[in-house]
Amino acid sequence: MKLTILGSGVLIPFPGRGNSGYFLQTREHNILIDGGSGTIRRVADFGLNYRSIDTIFYTHMHPDHTFDLIPLLFAWKHDPFVEKPRTLKIICPKGFTAYFNKLMDIYGEWVMDENVSINMQEVEREEVAIGNLTVTCGRTEHTDHSVTYRFSEKGGGSLFYSGDTDVCDELIDSGKRAHTVLLECSFPDEMKKEGHLTPSECGKIASDMGCNRLLLTHFSPELVNSDIITTVQETFKGETILAVDGMKINI
Repeated sequence: MKLTILGSGVLIPFPGRGNSGYFLQTREHNILIDGGSGTIRRVADFGLNYRSIDTIFYTHMHPDHTFDLIPLLFAWKHDPFVEKPRTLKIICPKGFTAYFNKLMDIYGEWVMDENVSINMQEVEREEVAIGNLTVTCGRTEHTDHSVTYRFSEKGGGSLFYSGDTDVCDELIDSGKRAHTVLLECSFPDEMKKEGHLTPSECGKIASDMGCNRLLLTHFSPELVNSDIITTVQETFKGETILAVDGMKINI
């Protein structure tokens, strides 16, 4: 598997860091994980093919993780090089179908092509098979229905993605012994906010998970210029990487 960081920031504008979005390439699929404002443009900026996306995994419904669904569908409708008919599979938390239907009440006729079908599956605590990829879905503490995803490819590595989260036991259990853990790290320790993680919390979580590699993302402007790695490594001794937009990582 190969992961490309499309956006490592938050909704607050900051140079070089877009909204949450990640492009996961497997032997059989091209997957978008979350996708806030500007994500689809970043796909093109980083040399990827937005037309190849066949599946989207959403962790929760906040705008900095979902806003570019409408631009994606709009582009597919009007791009003459998009192959049709086609199906887009969306794996999402409880409540996303109602959210999607409200978007369609506003934008439907402008963005939905009659040759594009949406296959939506709401998940909570279960496994989903996507080709040779097994995705384990778990709950976490952020919104009422926030979910985490653990991607495991047969004969390959494993990637665990937290989405936005606070510290909780299920988060740690879901990421146990994953090779690479993609964990949000939003605020400095002294500015801790409920529903998000700080560097010291990320280090402790990674240590408790026993992962090989910790990849941190979702940085607020307040956090970007602090010494995140030193704080994390007080408790986690494995490899620690700070995500940068455009970064490509083999899993």
